[in-house]
Amino acid sequence: MQQLYDFYSNSLNCYSRQCERVQRRLKLLSFSRVGVFIAILMVLFVFRNTVLWATLLALIGMGFFLFLIRYYEDVKTKYRLLHALVKINHTEIEVLQHKLAALPEGDEYIDPEHEYSHDLDLFGKGSFFQYLNRTQIEDGRQLLAGLLTSNDITAIVSKQEAIDELAQKQKWREHFTAHAMVMQQSTKTADIIAWLSGYTPFVPNAMRFLPWLFLGVSLIFGALAIWGGWSWSPLLYWMLLGLGITGRYFARIRQLTYKADRIKATFKQYAKLLKIVEETDFKAGQLRYQKQKLKVDGKKASMAIAQLAKLLNTMDYNHNMFYALIGNGSFLGALRTAYLIEAWITEHKSHVADWFGVIAFFDAYNSLGNFSFNHPLYRYPVIQNGPVVLGCKKAGHPLIPFEKNIKNDFEINNSNFFIITGSNMAGKSTFLRTVGLSMVMANLGLPVCAEECVYWPRKLVTSMRSMDSLYKGDSYFLSELKRLKKVIRLLEKAPYFVLLDEILKGTNSMDKASGSKRFLGRLIKAKATGLIATHDLSLCAAALDFKHVFNYYLDASIEDGELYFDYLLKKGVSKTMNATFLLEQMDIV
Repeated sequence: MQQLYDFYSNSLNCYSRQCERVQRRLKLLSFSRVGVFIAILMVLFVFRNTVLWATLLALIGMGFFLFLIRYYEDVKTKYRLLHALVKINHTEIEVLQHKLAALPEGDEYIDPEHEYSHDLDLFGKGSFFQYLNRTQIEDGRQLLAGLLTSNDITAIVSKQEAIDELAQKQKWREHFTAHAMVMQQSTKTADIIAWLSGYTPFVPNAMRFLPWLFLGVSLIFGALAIWGGWSWSPLLYWMLLGLGITGRYFARIRQLTYKADRIKATFKQYAKLLKIVEETDFKAGQLRYQKQKLKVDGKKASMAIAQLAKLLNTMDYNHNMFYALIGNGSFLGALRTAYLIEAWITEHKSHVADWFGVIAFFDAYNSLGNFSFNHPLYRYPVIQNGPVVLGCKKAGHPLIPFEKNIKNDFEINNSNFFIITGSNMAGKSTFLRTVGLSMVMANLGLPVCAEECVYWPRKLVTSMRSMDSLYKGDSYFLSELKRLKKVIRLLEKAPYFVLLDEILKGTNSMDKASGSKRFLGRLIKAKATGLIATHDLSLCAAALDFKHVFNYYLDASIEDGELYFDYLLKKGVSKTMNATFLLEQMDIV
């Protein structure tokens, strides 16, 4: 932990110093621009009677002034990137101290109906998503949330390789994230993809050669007027014809220009991120596969987008009255540019979604690589094919600070079920969430909070936090029954790992005991694997009836009027109760 803190602190100090230097340079450039402008005015005043010198020096001064403007923008871009790097390292220091307030909570992804996400606190304040997420782009954030909830158990080793490689590319991740952070995305990528996919060309194919014909005739008429003594009328009439042809399509050209203006900034900024990916050599199969999507017919995606950006800039020339008249009259310039833009759309519209998807992928996977980098003591699960479904040594919950994190050893084989008993606050629910979150992390390809871990990939379903619904008219008990029915339906389709916390809470003790035992029998019959936490000690008798059921407990002790928890998992049945003691200690009874 201290090494990580020192690493980010040193990086923060380094980038902060660079940021301050660049900020001073920006101020100097601002004063320089003002000074050059004043100097130009002084030159014009001093040489007001010498037109040649006044014009020459003013042009030199204006050239230098324009250079300073361009240089200022370049330095300002560098400042924004350095400021982003400062923020990135400051955030990591905050997270190391378990201060998450500056990070998005992901409330929009909370779904009580999902197989496990709500029960495991994957989203919301203080959630695993808030702890994990470093995405800067909306698409990347949605992809990361989707990965957490996908319940996908395929290609885990490939995921591990990709995450581990990105974990080792710490500076690369910073560079990518900083560029993504300074992006100002005004148009959603989904809207861009929808527009490109549904776009219908309107420019005639004749525009492939007709503008050049128009230009040739315009040059001939111009040459004849200058050197042949002809009237300028033929050229003027010819240009009026060109303006007429352009005017026929003016409304649709204007609409194309409007749409193009909205996506231009997004394309320019995405081109920078695409170039970062294109210029990097990757070894992991998933990373190389994503990079490969950025090549179409040997052309890089960043180059294709740069080509479109250039065309969109050319379209902007139509805002200039001189170009609108001369360029369209003598060359059909707007139609020619519109034709090239439509040709670009036709050629690349099927690839743009892939390009945006690659950026979203790296934005999301950078969060996973960052998590791995920040947890060097965590271990990637060894993927195997039974009999152990999940076996860990010194496993803990990743959201509990290191100094408070009590670790447990456990191993659960296929088709086995653990009944976990214990007094209030002994850590039963936390242990279930530790196991569940470890599986989610393993399926995602992340290292888990354990010294060792073996894993036979399994989908996960939980029933730990049922809620009533006034809107649906469901009572708490009915809501829980629907959840348990969902568990059974999923087990009929595939083997699942099941986590249950105090089921059938909404009925009386005798009915609860009978129903819980019968439901456990149904799970055993379905060859489910999992854990059930309960206060109902009578359920522990199921271990005598079913050979695949085992009893474990988390204990508490009362010493000298104080309640102590060790949070360690032990074999057997809990013998302690503490509800009355707690009521007395809190002066409730």
